Amino acid sequence: MSTSSRSASPSSDFDPQLSDHSQSSIHEVDTQKTEKDDSAMNSYTKKRRELLETLNSLHATGVQNELDLPQIVVVGSQSVGKSSLIESMSGIKLPRDTGTCTRCPTECRLQYGPTWTCTITLRFTVDAEDKPLQEVREVPFGPPLADKDEVEKVLRRAQRAILRSTLDPAMFLDDRDLSTSGDPALTFSQNCICIRVAGPQVPDLYFFDLPGIIANVGEGGNEQDIALVENLAKGFISRSNCIILLVISCETDFENQGAGRLVLRDSELKKRTVGVLTKVDRIESGSEQKWVDLIQGKENALVNGWYSVKQPDPTQLRDGISWGDAKAAEKTFFDRNSPWMQLPPRFRSRLGSPKLAEKLSVILSALVSQKLPEIQAEISKQLRFVDDELLELPAPNFTDPKAEVIRLLRDFDRKLALLIEGNSVNPANPSASGIMYSINQVFDRFKHAVFATTPHFLPWSSQREMTDELKKELMKIATQFDPEGSWSLDDPNIYHLEGVMDLAQKSRTRELPGNYPFLVKKQLIAETVVTWRTLASRCLDEVQELLDDHVKTVITDHFKNQILGGLRDAVVSVASEEIRKRFHKTLAEIDDLCQSENSPFTQNDHYFFDQKSKLLGVYKEVYRRSRNEEGVISSLRGFVTDMRPSEEAAQQTFDHINNALANLTALGLHGLTAVDLTKLLPEDENTPALEIMAEVRAYFQVAYKRFSDNIPKQIDTDFVRGTDRDVDYALMSMDLSHEQCAEWLQEDPEVVQRREDLVGKKKRLEAAKDKLGSVVRTSRVALA
Repeated sequence: MSTSSRSASPSSDFDPQLSDHSQSSIHEVDTQKTEKDDSAMNSYTKKRRELLETLNSLHATGVQNELDLPQIVVVGSQSVGKSSLIESMSGIKLPRDTGTCTRCPTECRLQYGPTWTCTITLRFTVDAEDKPLQEVREVPFGPPLADKDEVEKVLRRAQRAILRSTLDPAMFLDDRDLSTSGDPALTFSQNCICIRVAGPQVPDLYFFDLPGIIANVGEGGNEQDIALVENLAKGFISRSNCIILLVISCETDFENQGAGRLVLRDSELKKRTVGVLTKVDRIESGSEQKWVDLIQGKENALVNGWYSVKQPDPTQLRDGISWGDAKAAEKTFFDRNSPWMQLPPRFRSRLGSPKLAEKLSVILSALVSQKLPEIQAEISKQLRFVDDELLELPAPNFTDPKAEVIRLLRDFDRKLALLIEGNSVNPANPSASGIMYSINQVFDRFKHAVFATTPHFLPWSSQREMTDELKKELMKIATQFDPEGSWSLDDPNIYHLEGVMDLAQKSRTRELPGNYPFLVKKQLIAETVVTWRTLASRCLDEVQELLDDHVKTVITDHFKNQILGGLRDAVVSVASEEIRKRFHKTLAEIDDLCQSENSPFTQNDHYFFDQKSKLLGVYKEVYRRSRNEEGVISSLRGFVTDMRPSEEAAQQTFDHINNALANLTALGLHGLTAVDLTKLLPEDENTPALEIMAEVRAYFQVAYKRFSDNIPKQIDTDFVRGTDRDVDYALMSMDLSHEQCAEWLQEDPEVVQRREDLVGKKKRLEAAKDKLGSVVRTSRVALA
């Protein structure tokens, strides 16, 4: 045989011209390659099963209420062939009775096994009022099934058991429930039927089948069921880790199918949707192309694509077609019928239930592998949050109520002490500003309010004619030490020269000429401080309001779990009463301080005389400038040593001032300046009024500083700090008998319910954490 003829024989396994040894070597290489490929595939399949088994165990804990677990959810409208689709993938027969297997979620776990077996379990996650159970309850529903024909009957009974969850599930196994009265069956339920199927030809898959979306209800039906079923579907598909298997029937336009509208209008949902077309044998003649466009991604394209399946027709179902025969018939249909047989290979790979099952298995296992570390981290995070919340709740039972109440009161006293010191009482934010920040703002406003009562002395006659420019300049000089702000000449705190002089003249009795009674100064001082009592009282009111609010806030937070028994209200009452009593004590002491300010007094001699001297110089300067006698004053104020002016007249004035200062120094009067010489200017009849102005204004400066310190100090020491002492003593003086303390510790039903919810959540999270175990460390595999 020629070489060419040998080469043209592709069916030959061995080349006749090769030695036996060479042929043997080639055979060994092929065998090794096949064994290696088989080993890799087996390892891949094993890992995929482990991942899906892990997912199944997590769902079994009920933790899906807390975590966004990866899952496949089958969504479709009623009568689109969902049941037939599930049968084609699982090999089991589902009930065909109207309404059966459509009124609760069905969890399907499919996996390879050496022999066919099916177990059915009821999973209760909510009670009859749809409230989450503390612990998920899984009840095996009958023994494992080895006969496929038994599944349909058991599932029908399981459906009834889910819808009447108040009855013992065992009653449904022999149909005793049918003759049992009691609570009526629910229309729909969130509780779940769990089907686990294993067998030689069963694909590795895990999914949830939901009740079909309904557009209307029959006679006697409940209209609310429409929204209930749709909301159930929305609750599943809204989770970001949910893979949606959207079932669309080719028997009617998909635009008219509620499930299609629910999913295909949302671009985010489309990213994690796998579409599947059913009832392809019922496509209306001439409309095939629109369905082909879906498969080819020309319309409503999905990231994960569209698939198509062919289920047994009613005749085949009546004849009891086997699962294997149904799959063979499905393949034959797509191989021999248009337009499916003409599709390019890449799209033909999307035809048939086995291809769909494989695609779903790959997507789900890859998602599980990717998300397991995140799930583990989220479980740990939520466990910490649950533990923190449980710590905030009181212990459920107290063997010694009195000791517990005293502990609560002592802990509150410590928080109150922190509050009074101005520290944050929030351990989560220790740097937060405390009550003293707000109180200091009140004190600052009080200080400015007192300073605003400054008497404004204008040392010129109000009748004297001056230009507006000069008057403005003189006012600026005369009030340079007064508080800034807008005030007018109509202000009651403004005193002109003639007013002060008139008051001095009218107050004289038997004094010698040039002397005026102290009563003049006392009256002017009294007119200044007359509003101080109101300002001090207002300051105390503001601090009292702040303290009362802050203390009540701390009480409300600290005793938030002792409301029902009345402990919180009892503490609020005691604290409020002590704050009230302490307020009135402090107010009386503030009244005494205000009363003392009506009698001028100071030991701060140095500051008083310094202020008086400074002000008297200013007032004299302004007075003379108002009388156009500012020449000498200007020269004295503008004199600068060692800076001889250039003008001849100014030089002469400079020399006179310089000589005067030199002569005074020679007399022993050292340290004098040219400004000091203004005090030597001759006095006139208004000089006493200028003296009175300077002395009253200087005393105000002394009294204002003293009062602005004393009132806040009194409030802080006596009221704020005193409240801490009084409340502490009063709380320990309450009735702390065993009976009273036990009554105070009655728990609010909401607290009891909250604790139960947290304990249940913790159990579910801990169960999920245990289930994960070491899976995260070993589950990362490269999935195609």
